[in-house]
Amino acid sequence: MNDISKDKNYQEFFAGIKELAKGLMQIRERAAIEYAPIVEEFCARKHATANEVGRMLDYLFEFADDERILLMYKKVCRRFVYEYPDTISYYIMEYRKEYDRESLIGTEYEYLLHEDDELFDKEDNKAKQ
Repeated sequence: MNDISKDKNYQEFFAGIKELAKGLMQIRERAAIEYAPIVEEFCARKHATANEVGRMLDYLFEFADDERILLMYKKVCRRFVYEYPDTISYYIMEYRKEYDRESLIGTEYEYLLHEDDELFDKEDNKAKQ
């Protein structure tokens, strides 16, 4: 009888996970649909401030592991790289740190892969105490 209840609990757990995953996929789909015309309009503008460019890339960043959003992210970067090279290089590096860590290995930026280690070490030490 105990095995049956465990199976039921596992089934309910996995059903919940499936629903969560389905919801996340719907959010990602909605983001791709909603951001497409916004990015098109934004990139067609004659001028945008560095803050506006940064904000747009912030919005896209959370979904940049989705190929459709990544293409929009790149489009914004390409459009504004000559106007705001520092802003764009920052966001490219943030993308690499979050989504393309392997691209930093063997480069002068490899240290960025370890910049949060000290923070995590402190959190681990607190948890152990």
